[in-house]
Amino acid sequence: MALDTSEEEQIEKIQTFLRQNGWFLAIGLVLVLGGNFGFRSWEDQKQAAAEAASDAFTTFQAAAREGKTDDDKRAAAMDLGDAFIASHPGTDYAVLAGLQIAKLHFSAGNLSEAEAALRAITAAASSQLAPLVQIRLARLLGAQDRPEEGLTVLAEPLEWAGFMAARHEVEGDLLYQLDRLDEARQAYQLAVNTAGEEGLPGLTMKVEDLTFATASMDPAISDESSNNEAASVEAPAAGPDASADGTQADSKDNG
Repeated sequence: MALDTSEEEQIEKIQTFLRQNGWFLAIGLVLVLGGNFGFRSWEDQKQAAAEAASDAFTTFQAAAREGKTDDDKRAAAMDLGDAFIASHPGTDYAVLAGLQIAKLHFSAGNLSEAEAALRAITAAASSQLAPLVQIRLARLLGAQDRPEEGLTVLAEPLEWAGFMAARHEVEGDLLYQLDRLDEARQAYQLAVNTAGEEGLPGLTMKVEDLTFATASMDPAISDESSNNEAASVEAPAAGPDASADGTQADSKDNG
């Protein structure tokens, strides 16, 4: 369940925004509840808290990277992640930590635990992170041979902007698992259309492979292809004969 480049970029943007502006998001609530009294002190405290949360999350990220291939370090990273989530419940940082914990479970082959980790953060995910959580969950369901459930997850009405290409690609993968090849090809094509200039690795190849596969399964297309092949075989034979006839005619005329 590796992240593609677009997902990594989205996570980095969200983390940067939280680091710089997370403290500002609650200003409206403070103004309503307490007016401007002590606002400067509160502002400083929230800024310090946001920076501390960012630093703690960065520490957890480093531990998670080290835990990808080492069982002991993986267990330690999971404990650190669980402690971080408990200290920052309901925050975007907690959701990002949950995504990392799910990846650690997946790398260890514990798919059910990875699914549980993703479902645990679904309710807390903001509108910016909910699409990423659902895409990961859909992929994981596909890995557990549950593609129908994955498609149901992707059908949820979310703000998919920024994740549309990844969503369509995962949808194509799930449809392919169900042997719904033409629908899978259409989903991959939508992913190509929305991926931008750089695109997603392998998308064009998926479209081309399924275009060929669906064409070979369509009787009308297969008959047309066979006729074209027959014509291409006959054409070279006709060429030399025509040339020989022409040469003979010229010889007779010259004679």
